[in-house]
Amino acid sequence: MDYSLTELQQLIVDSYRDYMESENWESYFAACDEAHEYPLRWVKGLCDLGFDQIMLPESHGGLGIDQPCLTLMAIYEVLGRFGAPTYVLYQLAGFATIIREGTQEQIDKVMASLGTGEQIWNSACTEPGAGSDVAGLQTTYQRRDGKIYLNGTKTFITSAKGVKYLVVMARNADEPDVFTEFFVDMGLPGVSLSPLTKLGLRMDSCCEVYLTNVELEEKDIFGTEGNGFNRGVSDFNFERWLVGACDYGIAICAFEDAMTYANTRVAFGRPLSRFQLNQMKISDMCIRLSNMKNMLYEAAWNADRSGGEFNAAAAAMCKYYCVNAAFAVVDDAMQIMGGISVASEHRINRIWRDLRVDRISGGTDEMMVLATSKGASLAYRA
Repeated sequence: MDYSLTELQQLIVDSYRDYMESENWESYFAACDEAHEYPLRWVKGLCDLGFDQIMLPESHGGLGIDQPCLTLMAIYEVLGRFGAPTYVLYQLAGFATIIREGTQEQIDKVMASLGTGEQIWNSACTEPGAGSDVAGLQTTYQRRDGKIYLNGTKTFITSAKGVKYLVVMARNADEPDVFTEFFVDMGLPGVSLSPLTKLGLRMDSCCEVYLTNVELEEKDIFGTEGNGFNRGVSDFNFERWLVGACDYGIAICAFEDAMTYANTRVAFGRPLSRFQLNQMKISDMCIRLSNMKNMLYEAAWNADRSGGEFNAAAAAMCKYYCVNAAFAVVDDAMQIMGGISVASEHRINRIWRDLRVDRISGGTDEMMVLATSKGASLAYRA
């Protein structure tokens, strides 16, 4: 198993490192976090480098990279190392979903925003009474007089305030066992939002979405009617791996910040890094970072060999282990840094808040354990 990058891949990754070194981005990130604003200027610069083309096929303007998942993994590692809020980039790596499932009209609408860095689309499954148990959702669609009417409430919907379109899952009001997704323009009558305040991940909006007799047409069905659950499986797996990749990169940032502090802060006549209890923390952080890197790169390598498809159990393992391991690294980093990490504007307290949310966002720890156990033997052989 070889995770080394080709010369082309290394040049691509280096371009993102150069971009992050082009200015001190932390003050910009801090301002966006404080204001709960999407960091459009930063994301636009990434798209100028082709970030949103990495997972696209060449037929739709993709870069034609042989190992797109491995390349994406290396980029996330570099961006995270600089403290970047890579969690806002989830949808920009997911254009392939639109191409695979969308109609030509839907594809054209989304691809029109390629390269802008703007938030374009996301999916909406979760409801007030249906989180991990997606089968319990109550949003319905019903055909009347040649139209389709959507009614219900979605909650905790990421990017809802910024996107132009939501792919909404609903059950057929006349056939409750039929679940279908719809490509919904957020500007349609009957669509309204109620923003929610989050502990972390604050540069990406989170809203309740109210759907009141939203009038749609047959052409607004996303994918195939009745295939709502099956369509989302591949995307769930990709997202889970991606959350792990984001948290690994940002954990490196926290570790390096803590090491800089521990090697320069002197107490009782010696640097903090020379105290045995801190050395234990440093050792544990190094082990966790190494484990995360190997797990994530292996999953990416296998996905590239499988046409971009992530094994479900392997993806769940990546999210469960990496989110928890990354949070432990950041928590230890905060402990080493002491008061400066909690009573100042240091980026590590932003990172801590973000990583704590990821144990719930994108699939809870508990659901990742269940998903891993169901396919553990297959993932182990992968």
